[in-house]
Amino acid sequence: MRFWWLCLFAAPAWAGTPDGQQIALHGNANGALPCAACHGVTGAGNPAMGAPALAGLQAPAIVNALNNFAQGEGGNAIMQSIARSLSPDERTAVADYFANEKGKGP
Repeated sequence: MRFWWLCLFAAPAWAGTPDGQQIALHGNANGALPCAACHGVTGAGNPAMGAPALAGLQAPAIVNALNNFAQGEGGNAIMQSIARSLSPDERTAVADYFANEKGKGP
């Protein structure tokens, strides 16, 4: 019985944690397009589109860029719109996902 009680009260703590991989691959419910559409599934980038590689970058650098884009600084209109559609926690989750994609090809 204690197990069910613990699950009942523990669920809210982890249920709302954003999944960076899911956001990167599918976008979010707030209108953010999937990162993979331009940057690739593993974050290898697409130079022909001007989408830089994200794989292996430091997570704080990615978060900083996303925060700047969300404030209308840098990037392009598409990236600014995507960044505004991500919550701060989602920005961190996406940054962590790509930071852990070190050395993976397209």
